[in-house]
Amino acid sequence: MKDNQSLIVFLVILGIILIGCVFCYTQLEIVPSTHWEGPSREVRANSFYALEKWLEESGHPVKTLTTGNVDTILNGSEKIIFLEISSFSWNKNPDLLIPWLEEGGRLIVSLDNYLNYRLREFMESFGITRDDDDETDTLLIAEEEEEEESGETEQKRSPYFDWHISFKRADPDAPLKYKTFVMNNSNGRTKLVKFEIGKGSLIFTGTANFLMNYALHEKENVDLAADIFLADITGGEQEILFIRSLSGNKGHLLGNLAERGNPAALIISLVLLIIAGFWMVIPLFGRYRPAQEKPGKPLHERFLAEGRFLK
Repeated sequence: MKDNQSLIVFLVILGIILIGCVFCYTQLEIVPSTHWEGPSREVRANSFYALEKWLEESGHPVKTLTTGNVDTILNGSEKIIFLEISSFSWNKNPDLLIPWLEEGGRLIVSLDNYLNYRLREFMESFGITRDDDDETDTLLIAEEEEEEESGETEQKRSPYFDWHISFKRADPDAPLKYKTFVMNNSNGRTKLVKFEIGKGSLIFTGTANFLMNYALHEKENVDLAADIFLADITGGEQEILFIRSLSGNKGHLLGNLAERGNPAALIISLVLLIIAGFWMVIPLFGRYRPAQEKPGKPLHERFLAEGRFLK
């Protein structure tokens, strides 16, 4: 009798499970849930992460150095170099770079720090200097504005230039030594200067905000980045060298584990590890009961015992 009841209960439970499975399969739908995730630690630490990935996918491997000098440029194999002056040592006369530029080198200089006197003299030899006042003093005629068929002027958006750094002629009456191109912001101030030197080029700009991660979703920044790094490249793949700061580029071990894995699993594992450690260290002897202190032996007996031991 009991066997029949157990069989009936088993069949009822099995039927309920089958009905539930059929209902879920026919009436319910699996809908993927989406949620926003912020940038990874690697992206947050590297302001040029998107640019470097874009250049690499375009067939131009990227190499990064934290420090460099004139010899780094002259002795290296890279022909396209971007440098931040805060990570560059002007230990030699920059005029040594002129032959390298004439042979096809391309140097992009980001003025993200105070000017070294050698760099200031180098810029003045090209006829430009930093513009630290509020006056508009462009090097050449600004870019021509596009006109619509209606005759109205279309205002072009400028890239994300450094608001604090501008350029002007060192001597307004002296002619420029090389063929020069400039880019101005909406206020007419010169924010980027490009010199064509033989087969190569030299570019000066402020902090390269237009090359950073948050800027490359705008067309004007992408176009300028392509013109700086990818325009007029011949000979297939060319490695590009970045000499820039890497502050904060290395994350902590626990931070990387928590970011790439499941933080809950990491926390639970740490808690269990702590509990197991205390479990092994703290012995379990039951309730604490104070032991009755026994009287010690007289001091002369201890001396006699030590004397016998020594003998």
